[in-house]
Amino acid sequence: MSVEINLLPWRETRRERRRRRWRVMLLCALLIGVATGCVVDRHYAARMDAQQRRHALIERHVEALEPAVLALERQQERMTELEQRLAALRKRLDSRTDTLRTFHGLVATLVEGVHYSTLEQRERLLALSGSADSHRRIAAQLQALEASPIFEAPSLSEVEPLPEGWHFRLSVVLAGQREGAS
Repeated sequence: MSVEINLLPWRETRRERRRRRWRVMLLCALLIGVATGCVVDRHYAARMDAQQRRHALIERHVEALEPAVLALERQQERMTELEQRLAALRKRLDSRTDTLRTFHGLVATLVEGVHYSTLEQRERLLALSGSADSHRRIAAQLQALEASPIFEAPSLSEVEPLPEGWHFRLSVVLAGQREGAS
């Protein structure tokens, strides 16, 4: 004898509905997951495209500015070169001022009857040679150089007779001249 259990048909129907609902929910979850994945993928792809467009725009601007940057670099090099030339010119002008000051001092102290023939300068030492009518003129020239604010410590190194007058050599130190000027 076999016993059959009647599990009521409504339970079987309910179980079938649950299974279908489970499958539908699983399918919906799968579709929602795929849709969400697609949306996220599209979103990141759009952001990547926007970033690439920004990079391309920046690169175009950089390429457009490169000639200006190169021109600016050339201008800066030119400015540096001009500054160096200006410094050299100022140094020459300072030297020229000192040279003019020295010559003006020599002219201001020149005694009548004395003539300079050579002039040589080594840093602050000025070596002079020339001729004079007499010993008195040479002595007066030394006194005039001593009294000048431009010259210091005149010293006579040599006196030789000439057919007409005397040949002399003397040296003086330039007072108050800037270092490095010659």
